[in-house]
Amino acid sequence: MHQHLADYSLMLIVDTMTTDNRPWYKEPYVLMLIGVPLSSVIMGIFFISLAVNTKDTLVRDNYYKDGLAINQEMKWDKKSVELDIELSVLIEGNNASIAINKSRQTPPTTLTLKLSHPTLKEKDRDAFLQHSQKGNYKGFIDNLEDSRYYIMVESIEQQWRIRKSVHITQGSAFLL
Repeated sequence: MHQHLADYSLMLIVDTMTTDNRPWYKEPYVLMLIGVPLSSVIMGIFFISLAVNTKDTLVRDNYYKDGLAINQEMKWDKKSVELDIELSVLIEGNNASIAINKSRQTPPTTLTLKLSHPTLKEKDRDAFLQHSQKGNYKGFIDNLEDSRYYIMVESIEQQWRIRKSVHITQGSAFLL
């Protein structure tokens, strides 16, 4: 009986040795143990390279200087209210025109028009408008599509500014 048990146990040992001869890289648990951390490292490298190589265009480059100038900018906004300035703006193709409808001050010689798209910097437009006749200003502006814009009209010489969010449609005038 002891001989039978010994032979049987020897057969089991030999049998397990022949079935366990698979290489380590064919074991599913080993691949899982290596694959999960490896995929995490690969994704980490991808996101680090993405963060380093792309720039967020919605963030201003010199926010400290902008913060210092905010009090001066607020004075310009208040001055336009005090002067009771009302403008009508018309954009047709490459022509921008502004008419001063109401003001307590003599018209300035030039106006600056800035249109900022809410999300896409490449759609921002600037124009420098010259006084053409009493209270009317004309200037060139690059083509823009009908969309929502943040508009800013300012007179640097008189130090006032009007800002507003508007939906611009080609050929339609709007009030500021």
